[in-house]
Amino acid sequence: MMKANADVLMRKRSALIAQIRAERYALARQGAALRPAALKVDKVITGIRFIKKHPEALLLPITILALGRPQRLWGYAARGLALWRVVQGLRQRLQPVLKNNRPPSGYPS
Repeated sequence: MMKANADVLMRKRSALIAQIRAERYALARQGAALRPAALKVDKVITGIRFIKKHPEALLLPITILALGRPQRLWGYAARGLALWRVVQGLRQRLQPVLKNNRPPSGYPS
């Protein structure tokens, strides 16, 4: 009796291991398509972190822009302000989700 149970468990285990192997392969294949986008996002995040640590790095480009074409600088400033407001609004809406570190309701956990 014990031998039969052990054999059944071994067969189930082997089947589960094969299923896991197939799922890992499928996930790796599907994830490969997202790799270029993920690398770009990583570069953007690295740039944002650099600017947060070294805000003086923006002084030279802003100075050149201000001296070269002041009207253009005002246009960029207006767009930057609008973008900043959008980001702040999104941060405010996502605060509960980010605070709890949980996906929003309706998403599988």
